[in-house]
Amino acid sequence: MIRINRAVYHDKVMGCWLGKNAGGTLGEPLEEKFGREEMYHVDWYPLLPEGGIPNDDLELQLIWLQLILQKGPGITPADMAQAWMDCIAYNFDEYGLSKENMQKGLLPPVCGWHNNAFKDCMGSPIRSEIWACLAPGCMETAARYAWQDAIADHGGGESVYGEIFNAVLESAAFIMDDKFRLLEMALSSIPKTSLTYRSVRRSIENYKKGMAYEDNRNDLMNAFYNPIAQYSPLNLGFQTIGWLYGKDFGDAICKAVNCGWDTDCTGATLGAVLGIIGGASALPERWIAPLGYEIATNMSTGGIRNLTAPTDIRELTDVVCREAEKVTRYWGCGIVFTDDPCPEGGEYNEDAEIPAIELPWLEDYKPNALSYPLGTLEAEVCYDKDAAVTGDRASKLTVVLSNPHPVEKNIEVCFRMPEGFTAELVKCANGRGEKSKGQNGEKFVLKAWGETRLEIEVSAAAGAVRDSNRGYIIFQTEGWPAVPAVPLVLLGGSRWLVSELYEGKHLEEACGLNEEEVFKTQPEGFREVWRTGNDLELSACFRKQGIVYALHYIYSREERDVVLGVPNNGRMKLFLNGKLLHRTVMQVPLRANLGNGGAQGDGSNYKVTRLEKGMNQILIKLENDITLKEGQKSHFTIGGMSEVCTKNHGMPVLDIRRTVFPWEDHL
Repeated sequence: MIRINRAVYHDKVMGCWLGKNAGGTLGEPLEEKFGREEMYHVDWYPLLPEGGIPNDDLELQLIWLQLILQKGPGITPADMAQAWMDCIAYNFDEYGLSKENMQKGLLPPVCGWHNNAFKDCMGSPIRSEIWACLAPGCMETAARYAWQDAIADHGGGESVYGEIFNAVLESAAFIMDDKFRLLEMALSSIPKTSLTYRSVRRSIENYKKGMAYEDNRNDLMNAFYNPIAQYSPLNLGFQTIGWLYGKDFGDAICKAVNCGWDTDCTGATLGAVLGIIGGASALPERWIAPLGYEIATNMSTGGIRNLTAPTDIRELTDVVCREAEKVTRYWGCGIVFTDDPCPEGGEYNEDAEIPAIELPWLEDYKPNALSYPLGTLEAEVCYDKDAAVTGDRASKLTVVLSNPHPVEKNIEVCFRMPEGFTAELVKCANGRGEKSKGQNGEKFVLKAWGETRLEIEVSAAAGAVRDSNRGYIIFQTEGWPAVPAVPLVLLGGSRWLVSELYEGKHLEEACGLNEEEVFKTQPEGFREVWRTGNDLELSACFRKQGIVYALHYIYSREERDVVLGVPNNGRMKLFLNGKLLHRTVMQVPLRANLGNGGAQGDGSNYKVTRLEKGMNQILIKLENDITLKEGQKSHFTIGGMSEVCTKNHGMPVLDIRRTVFPWEDHL
């Protein structure tokens, strides 16, 4: 049991949000799309508007607080997915890609895992403070909430470990203050094999060896380099460096920010950590007073919506402190809030052994799996390589069906799939022999307290594939109450025609294809390629210097404004309906954003345009540069124009067909 004085706790929660606001305001003007080799050298706010700068680091956490207030402490990942749909209008990076998956029917963690190039980025590690404040000194509970939060938009990524690390660190900071003990405790909660663990560990070891601040930063950059500024493992290391080398609050957040990359995130998280440790009363007025207590949000520009959370840090602190007593009681955390004096630093002292945070459920979690408690049965649907269906291969899934009862059951399984789809139970490993034919499907025996693995293959005709394809698995249990059908959601792949490689150094020099003919007729010599996500992996073509054409068709039921993008690390030309729409104006690293060519995306490879009603032809001319160390990488994205969030285009586009050609009768 840990006793926490209410007044001290209130001061620490206040310090958390004030420190978060200060660090975020310091770093936000310096954030870039891609990291840069040179360090920054700020020692004060580069931009200081009244009230601070609105930042998703803080405002998204207001949504999670609102969710707790609405549903209580027992919120689920599905609840959080619903809050994403209701309240979050950001559509860039992992936010947009995971939201698209949610809108098409996928739930956490699969919605964060499928077709998400940003699942190793900072979108979730920045949302840790609310869980720490609601579960002070109860690190396992804070970690559980952080995991539920992170898997929605980062399932299977390093960012899940980043948010857990931060949540454990900040929760423990309410009851102890030694930085090395806190770091070791937080590290104990994540896998040693993760890049997040290795980055933070390396920054600590370098510091203990006496390595200079700048050298430590450069060593981490070389060891964990990624051109995307929001890459999580590197930023968690920079956050740690700022803390280790910082002489005081201001110096620490400046050192974290000066390391570069995701500057607002590293500064904001470190500011929150220091605010928890020292409390609001210990924060330097120089850094806090200019910002005041108002919470700046992007409500006016539509970044977040349907939010009724506090707009003042003092009010936010009061609400969090009140709810924390409910949360800790609900989870049986062993936390006692009292008005009596408590030992400084809580129950832990400098001589006590550092407790390891063991999270067995983290080891077992599968980013490609969805669990369905069915009462009589329990089902886990595991996707294979992706959560998509294409017309050129069967999609493989595994369903682990469990019997939580002491009586064996006779099970019959059947499928309800969309028109043009077939689903087949190809194997049943139940320990009692193979499946047999039943009246409506396949029959098998499920032993008492046992489980069986059902291997399922789903196939579809090319013309039957939609953006979202929803079927059901129905389990009928003889002599038992009926159980709900298990949803089976498969997102539609995209269908392409790809040319041979035409040799030549540059786009303009490579020749051999009459583009005008391609615009008019079905091209000869192109091979059919299906993709399950946004990536255009054409490495088989790219063995020499030259160019290759990728032909695609989009059927739209109506005219609509969209953002078409060909993010890539080379050069390209993009044709729409026979006309040159856009070409690469600046060669940059691959940043596979959902059409956000403005503030967050790669604007050089995106273009706002209008799709015609009916069939639209896309022709992409890609240049292969054999000097690229990472090889040719390219994606194709299509995003809508957001009417809610005016700052961020690239909202998911639904109800389009990307699997049929105009010479086919499939529409």
